[in-house]
Amino acid sequence: MLLKITHHTIEKIYQNIVKISRSKFFYIDYELDDSFETRFDLIIFHAFMVFYFYKSKNINKSSLSQLLFDYMFNDFENNLREMGFGDIAVNKKMKLFIRAFYGRLSQYSMSIDLFKKQGDKSLLEQTILNNIFKGNLSGKKNVSKFVNYTINNINKFQGMSEKENIDSNFEFIKFG
Repeated sequence: MLLKITHHTIEKIYQNIVKISRSKFFYIDYELDDSFETRFDLIIFHAFMVFYFYKSKNINKSSLSQLLFDYMFNDFENNLREMGFGDIAVNKKMKLFIRAFYGRLSQYSMSIDLFKKQGDKSLLEQTILNNIFKGNLSGKKNVSKFVNYTINNINKFQGMSEKENIDSNFEFIKFG
């Protein structure tokens, strides 16, 4: 069944990703640095789980995934412009963002695939420590909880149909 993906659908899914990424829980309980870079990484992290659903289910990725990517990066660009960056600076930053996005997606995907094949969480733990906690070893105490959060959300999405996930705007399991 081919689902009709509207601009409104993409907007709602993206708003859900941003909302969970801005959750005070990450910054207070997990002591993440409340910075643009951390917010960017949390958005990418949560978007990855949506993209991974499509990858793992072998569903036509050109539909929702591409529209979500376009929407997300348009929002990043608009935010940079609102922060006062000019055209040249925005173009340079967007290239960095896109490179970081694909690098993180690749790392998260490899680590989830390893976990699913071998039950080994170590690569996912290291990937989360490097990307979300910026290598800060004091965050290591929270990494295993973050890994479980990731696995629980991915399992939730994979246990649902595409329509069910879209209808719920890919609602994430909350922390705590």
